[in-house]
Amino acid sequence: MVAEGYVGECQPWRHLQLVGSDLNVYQTYETHAREDAPAHVSIIVMLEGCAELTLSDKNCTLTPGRGLLLAYGCPQVLSARHIAGQRVRAVNLTVLEQALEHDPRLASLAPLLQERGGLWSLAVPSGLRQSLTEWLSAQTQGTAALLQAEGLALQLLSQAISAYDGTLTSRSSHPAETPLASSRDHRLLERVRNHLDSHPGDAHSLRTLAEMSCMSPSSLREKFRQRYGQPIFDYLRERRLALAYQLLREGESVQQVATQTGYRHATNFATAFRQRYGVAPSDV
Repeated sequence: MVAEGYVGECQPWRHLQLVGSDLNVYQTYETHAREDAPAHVSIIVMLEGCAELTLSDKNCTLTPGRGLLLAYGCPQVLSARHIAGQRVRAVNLTVLEQALEHDPRLASLAPLLQERGGLWSLAVPSGLRQSLTEWLSAQTQGTAALLQAEGLALQLLSQAISAYDGTLTSRSSHPAETPLASSRDHRLLERVRNHLDSHPGDAHSLRTLAEMSCMSPSSLREKFRQRYGQPIFDYLRERRLALAYQLLREGESVQQVATQTGYRHATNFATAFRQRYGVAPSDV
């Protein structure tokens, strides 16, 4: 199993689509835009978890509470990478080019489609994030849910327009995320992450991982967080618990799973598992 959860979508009005996703990711996977995907502007809000986005030659990592304005004008390469061992909750409002052309309220966003690699950070108020979380958690349909979706779409559009109207061109030179210093850093960080993915049950120390990455412990700590959106040992804990969930589904005992995922005591494992998934390991 790659991922498990809920994805809901609706059309607040013509040429707009609001999508909410709440997924437990068990295996790292990538998504890629089709070659014939239409030009569009997307407003993405990450509520929980992280994702790595690449658009042409620019990339960024979305972390909890962060918003992103993305402009996809053909032909461009758009992809997203979702890391194993986390719960991902996000809302994405996609506005097709036709809506930008025919709705005068959205005209100020149209110039974004002329930018290559268009990624811009977007501040999202805590109240709006809470409303998005409630909409996603409700998982309801019908007239009331559609009206709520329309209201949320208008608020997201308002945030984007108010933040970027009249200053889009000047902001285009400031990507949403500054890349790490070199491709060598990327390769070394991938070496560490792949090692954690392959040996989640082992006892890892920051010192030994730093030696593997040819970095100082403090440099590894900061660059790993910057690259993957969470501290290195938070990533390890999520990876262990995701593996534990998978092993429990396959019929392993709680004690066996606790040992295989690096927990000395089954009670400590059960506590961490319940905090992560909301149920006891024995229930799985």
